[in-house]
Amino acid sequence: MRAANGLTLVFGFIALAAGVCAGQAIVGQSSPPPHGYKLKLLSFVPEPGRAVGVYLRVRINGGRPLRLLLDSGAEHLVVSASVARNAGLSAGAPLSLIGFGQQPEEGGFHTLARTVETGPLTLRDCPVDVVAHKVVDGADGIMPLAVFSDFLVRLDLPGKVLELTPYENATVPRERFTTALAVNAVLLLRTVLNGLHDGYYLLDTGAAHSALSRSTARELGGPGPEAELRNVRGADGPSEVQQMKWPVRFRTAGQDIVSDDVVLVDLDTFSRYNGVKVAGLLGYPALSRYVITVDYRRALVRMQAAGEE
Repeated sequence: MRAANGLTLVFGFIALAAGVCAGQAIVGQSSPPPHGYKLKLLSFVPEPGRAVGVYLRVRINGGRPLRLLLDSGAEHLVVSASVARNAGLSAGAPLSLIGFGQQPEEGGFHTLARTVETGPLTLRDCPVDVVAHKVVDGADGIMPLAVFSDFLVRLDLPGKVLELTPYENATVPRERFTTALAVNAVLLLRTVLNGLHDGYYLLDTGAAHSALSRSTARELGGPGPEAELRNVRGADGPSEVQQMKWPVRFRTAGQDIVSDDVVLVDLDTFSRYNGVKVAGLLGYPALSRYVITVDYRRALVRMQAAGEE
């Protein structure tokens, strides 16, 4: 095996394993526009020439503008201790963060932000997880997609636009959606891998790679001879993982997604926390060609390639 150069980031798998959670007690503007909001997304490019996500400009408690990675695989908003201090966030209940490793990270705390502003939208009483280390190289933290669950969410990744429509004004036909499994504010999609393996995969726009659990990879015959090693970073810090030697085809939500950038990660702790065996995740590179619409109230997901709508 040989290690690839540089540090490639894997995000997501952020979960609250301890402490008191106030829940998604989020309120939008008192009178949102009938057609909702259109928020501009910016490409997240921590390494030259490779976009691995999108981010929003955000203010917490009226503080300085922050760059927060938009992450459908995150349960709460996540920032470092230094960002929390600058935003006036006070320490709260202790927590553990569950990542792709075997051991949860200790030492953080859970709190609430009075306000979280992005564009013309203000969210109130948002749960925030604060960690001692830097969360994301090149960004100030993570913004969960589920923070917008009071709206029908249309995430146009090719067009770099996040559209939020009040449910009472949404007119998208429900028959075009796929039912997801909603657990702890994240969504798992039933996915067939290479036409053979069937399992639940995390919808994870905050991940710089798609990934398989080690047990799933074994069922497919392993990562392949002379598989490269990748240095990745998750909720529990840096780690070295193998990359699949051959492309993987994911069939999910009516789409065939082929990726040659799939790594192997340990998902045992994450699966136990969520109470369901998670076979892998669909990361940003695999999702970047799609417009993803999410109905959090009914746990429905629609994926359409740009121009197919």
